[in-house]
Amino acid sequence: MSSIMSSAPGKVVLAGEYVVLDGAPAVSMAVNRRAAVTLDAADELSVHCEGLDGNTDLRLFDCVRHALHADQWCGSACLDTRSFADADTGIKYGIGSSAALAVALARALAPSDIDDDSLLRVALDAHQAFQHGSGSGVDVATSFAGGLIEFRMGTRPRRLAWPDGLHSRLLWSGVAANTPARLTRLSESEPGASRNALAGAAAELAGKWVAADADDLLASYHDYLHLLQQFDIDHRLGIFDAGHDALARLNSPSNTVYKPCGAGGGDIGIVLGTDPDAVRAFASRARSNGFCELDMTLEPHGVLLGEDSP
Repeated sequence: MSSIMSSAPGKVVLAGEYVVLDGAPAVSMAVNRRAAVTLDAADELSVHCEGLDGNTDLRLFDCVRHALHADQWCGSACLDTRSFADADTGIKYGIGSSAALAVALARALAPSDIDDDSLLRVALDAHQAFQHGSGSGVDVATSFAGGLIEFRMGTRPRRLAWPDGLHSRLLWSGVAANTPARLTRLSESEPGASRNALAGAAAELAGKWVAADADDLLASYHDYLHLLQQFDIDHRLGIFDAGHDALARLNSPSNTVYKPCGAGGGDIGIVLGTDPDAVRAFASRARSNGFCELDMTLEPHGVLLGEDSP
């Protein structure tokens, strides 16, 4: 066979973290860092991993092959996730490298005539097996669809339009978050009032993203963040650790909103605002707090196959 190339983007969760596991909607955006896969013909199976933990990527490769009933596939595979970690330190940004790689692998290994629903199901099943049954699938769905999406467990992702006049910057804490440990801690706790309230607020906030009114959206984020902080305290998750709490205290009633993305406790946060100067000034203050502004933007394309893949 000739070379087969595929790629899929990383993700940043903007709303609905944790409570997406309870059926609440999450909002997530793809970012312009892509996991890439190249397959070539070979007499023996060989897998070369560039970027992250090779043993981890090998196990994910096997999970995807199994989900496709292609355990006997033989050839040469190169798996590249270098853009998902800081080049100097090797610390991961926390933008879903394994989910993006699962999607790219599913696209490369699947039959060319597979339909989108089946391909997404393969990637979801493979990644859930890789994570020993944990996770909502929002990261996989975002990598698959690209752009900005609304996601509920068990449904196809819904593409959304980025609100006019809404500006953002992504800020990296420099600390790798331990998402599996936080999910385990959450699974061992009883749902309380703050968890139920956060689920309701996530649904309301998702509706604001759908409506795409930037001012209305920012106003809703203040209530959502208050509930997220209470949820964090009640379940002792440390979502606002690693400097996120200090940045959240800089939130303005009208100009900017800052929140940790996804599991929190490190990784990435985002500042949102309708005034580009205020967003720029916030990012400058975040840098003085030890955060690094990342050159990441919304990636409109999801999984790509062939010459379109970088």
